[in-house]
Amino acid sequence: MKLLIESHRPQLYASLLVLLLILLNTGLNSSRIFERLDLMTYDLMYPFHAGEMSDEVVIVAVDNNSIEQLGRWPWSRREHARLVDRLTEMDAAAIGIDILFTEPQRDDPGADQAFAIALHQSNRVVLAAAPGIQQDGMITELLPLPELAINAAGIGHVDTELDKDGLCRRVFLYGGINDAHWPALALAMLQTAGKDPSLSLPSDFQENHPTDSNQSESWVRQKSMFIPFAARDQKPTIISWIDLVNGSVPGQLIRNKYILVGATATGLGDVLATPAAQDHERMPGVEVNAHILNALIQGKAIYSLTRTQHFLLSSALILISSVVILLLLPLRISLLSSAVMIGAALITTLTLLSFYQLWFSPVSTVITIAAIWPVWTMWQLNLNTSLRKKLLTQLQYQAQHHRATGMPNSGMLEDRLNQLTLKKAANQITGLMIIHFEWPGSASTTLGRPIGDLLLQSIGERLRSEVSENDFIAHLNGDDFAVLITQTNDKESIEDTAVALLKQLQQPIEVNGESLLLSPQIGVSVWSGDDNEDNQLLRNAYTAMFKSRIDDSEHLCIYSADIGQQLKIRSQLEQALIHALERDEFEIYYQPQILANSGQIIGTEALLRWNNPQLGSVSPEEFIPVAEHVGLIRPIGEWVMNNACKQLKAWQDEGLPPLRLAVNVSPLQFIDPDLGNAVKRIIQKTGIKPEDLELEITEGSLMWDMETAIKMMNQIKQQGIILAIDDFGTGYSSLSNLRHFPLDRLKIDKSFTQEIGTSSGSTEITLTILTIGKRLGMSVIAEGIETQEQATFLRNNGCDEFQGFMYSHPLPADKMTQLLRDGATIGINLKSAECESV
Repeated sequence: MKLLIESHRPQLYASLLVLLLILLNTGLNSSRIFERLDLMTYDLMYPFHAGEMSDEVVIVAVDNNSIEQLGRWPWSRREHARLVDRLTEMDAAAIGIDILFTEPQRDDPGADQAFAIALHQSNRVVLAAAPGIQQDGMITELLPLPELAINAAGIGHVDTELDKDGLCRRVFLYGGINDAHWPALALAMLQTAGKDPSLSLPSDFQENHPTDSNQSESWVRQKSMFIPFAARDQKPTIISWIDLVNGSVPGQLIRNKYILVGATATGLGDVLATPAAQDHERMPGVEVNAHILNALIQGKAIYSLTRTQHFLLSSALILISSVVILLLLPLRISLLSSAVMIGAALITTLTLLSFYQLWFSPVSTVITIAAIWPVWTMWQLNLNTSLRKKLLTQLQYQAQHHRATGMPNSGMLEDRLNQLTLKKAANQITGLMIIHFEWPGSASTTLGRPIGDLLLQSIGERLRSEVSENDFIAHLNGDDFAVLITQTNDKESIEDTAVALLKQLQQPIEVNGESLLLSPQIGVSVWSGDDNEDNQLLRNAYTAMFKSRIDDSEHLCIYSADIGQQLKIRSQLEQALIHALERDEFEIYYQPQILANSGQIIGTEALLRWNNPQLGSVSPEEFIPVAEHVGLIRPIGEWVMNNACKQLKAWQDEGLPPLRLAVNVSPLQFIDPDLGNAVKRIIQKTGIKPEDLELEITEGSLMWDMETAIKMMNQIKQQGIILAIDDFGTGYSSLSNLRHFPLDRLKIDKSFTQEIGTSSGSTEITLTILTIGKRLGMSVIAEGIETQEQATFLRNNGCDEFQGFMYSHPLPADKMTQLLRDGATIGINLKSAECESV
């Protein structure tokens, strides 16, 4: 029984914690202590739910222009009568006048009667009412004159709610002294037009909101509504008063529209700060009423949840968050899960606001959710001694064993190696194998964690079945295992064991009824006890394993000093290459391409060169494969293309002869889906023409995935860029495949060009390439031309363009510029001069 209670204690504490947090949230929400933060949250969410302004809402404004022409405000009520008559003639749906008429016009006794007649004849005008304060401090209603009120179609209040921060966000749809009997002005206008939206209003928002409960009479308000202001770029149609009465406003702007009349002139009328205003601007009261009217017309009024609804929703969010943070997810990521659940509460708030027009004040709930993890953590710090001991035991086991397989991990392997160093025996040889497994993806991502763990466990079982019981097996990380062989005096037996183990591991392995074929890479290091460094054996084994991984043809590698030196040099190359771009160590050389018949320079190929302060000049054959391996080939390739295009543009701006720029594209660049967009950006940025750029693609890039290659080439060709196949003849493309590619040019590889006349095979291949190019309508360029005999042979057999040392070595930009300035034709006699310039 005690054990049962002990096992359920975390759940009991969690349940108690949830109850306390719900009570805490209820208290915080009732106290409204975070009301300002709730309002700030509402304002932050405004852009996500702001809608459009209906074209049915029109404001007739008492603006500066109207005052200049009609005189000082207030105007005679005859002007109001004239406005109402004009709007009635233009068939407005309803007219709401956001102006108070509480006192008679004494300077023109007949003006009020004229206005009343206009109101009576229109029968669609709603006049404004508002709460006011008398001299004795009592609240009163500011109503229209009885003569005007009787003839108006309705009366609507223009009282709005100012929150604690002074911003207007809400309006009460009904208000009045001691009884909320006056609808809001916008609502009264809809009722006058016969489109009463009251049926769509929530029935449970009937609570009264008196302005001051200490007075015998108070302004009572009902049905609070958040004003869903339209987006900041959505303004109501505003017409000047003077333009309307003068007849310069088209009838379609008024017909069947809801017309609000109010003041927008500077210093006239009320102005309110709202969340929709920019740069601390204030919004005229009539425009605020326009937003209220717009919301009611579109049925997008926003209401706060009732207390019951708020309590149920906040309690549900706290309960779900507690379950997720404390029970479903590991405690080590509680901070992250807390952030996720806080985000969920805010997303819930935004969803209710945007899709259901309901406002849920989230701050007290968010703070309560944020308190879950700290409170739970404080309880954890008080765990009893037995739980701590149990946890320490588990942690010690986890620290020494891999989670998926339960096998000893790298820490235990290093401990075992340290023990061997201390207990080394004469003539005893120790062997260590590091085994890396490769398959499509990784065990934890591609196969999913359950199947991935089963696969790793099956690998561990196979290793155990294939080695001696005295050998130590460790699971180092997701895809790496180790086998430590100690009881042997024969180095050859360790190598034989590695070969036999490799054969067994290459056999299919069964997991959940499925056969999986793995690709193991084994690195072996042998230690005779002469080296006193504890981790030298481990480092050497890892070095050998890494060598086998980067050498695709080898699955087993025995460590030697040469291998270590090779990888050391490669590591230095990688480290230097990582910073080569930012240190501006790359330079582009240009090798001219000439017309075979005239020697005219028709193009140039951009060739990358790397000069490192420590490594010196590094050959592209050395650093390009490394760049591809470490993932730097894409940024380097874009750098080359961008700078070469800049140089081409500079030559064009100087007025030098037209030139085609050839840029090599790495196979890894070619399979990048963004290649077309990247090339397009570079062309637009540098200002060259697409037809001035030629991309050289290797055969291997095309044959890897023909469908994808054709799609990419068509995308590039649509931009007008020239495409050439580089090193043609060295790959596996056939004539049947080649005809499907939208190519413009074939480039004969220099390995064939340089053997013309000395190798019949190369000569025949060269002739075949020339024939293929002509049949497919492509031009052909030969690279690597070094002798007159090669040039003559190629020219006589229809080769279009030449490139090679016979005409020019690759030149830096300044030397290439000088060559172009000197003339657009290269002859044989230029060979020696250009060789010296390199």
